[in-house]
Amino acid sequence: MSKGYHSRSPDEFQDFLRKSKDAGKSNNRSKLILFFDVILLLFIFSVVAKLLNPLAFSGQTESKEISSGFVSYRLSSSKENSKDFPTFFLFLKNRGTESLSFPNTEDKIRVFIKSGDLNCLEDSWTLASKNLEPGSTNFFRYEIPSQLLLNLPPECKTQEKSILNNITNVFQGGKKRSFHAEILHKAENISLEIPNF
Repeated sequence: MSKGYHSRSPDEFQDFLRKSKDAGKSNNRSKLILFFDVILLLFIFSVVAKLLNPLAFSGQTESKEISSGFVSYRLSSSKENSKDFPTFFLFLKNRGTESLSFPNTEDKIRVFIKSGDLNCLEDSWTLASKNLEPGSTNFFRYEIPSQLLLNLPPECKTQEKSILNNITNVFQGGKKRSFHAEILHKAENISLEIPNF
């Protein structure tokens, strides 16, 4: 005869059901606590990332700030919701004690967009002269002309920033697009770059 079979009395069976129900509640409670812990950790990581890099989730990127004389220069890009391509801004800050005018009549600004070794675009950036008061910051806006934008090769066009596109670019060795602005003064040239926009 088989020794493994044992019939339970109704009391033993009810006790067995109660214990299995209590174990299931405890297991569900543990899963719920773990889920909230993961959500809390993701929130903390996003807050820390935003504190360390305020532009990380804003669709903006910036160049390094370069100083020349009493003026500091910085490039910034911002991808507005309705635009397929970012708008670029040149910020100038007058750190001196006298009023300055930018650009001078001899100044020229050239812009370049590159994707790896491929030169996507070369254009001149014509600016209306503005006065920079001491301690003030002023900016100039550049948008790629629609005709030039239509003629850009596919490798040069920006993709929507998403986790899937970022992962795809990593595995496919996606080329990084960069925006360059060269300010050609009579005395010196200033080169600014946004490495990946």
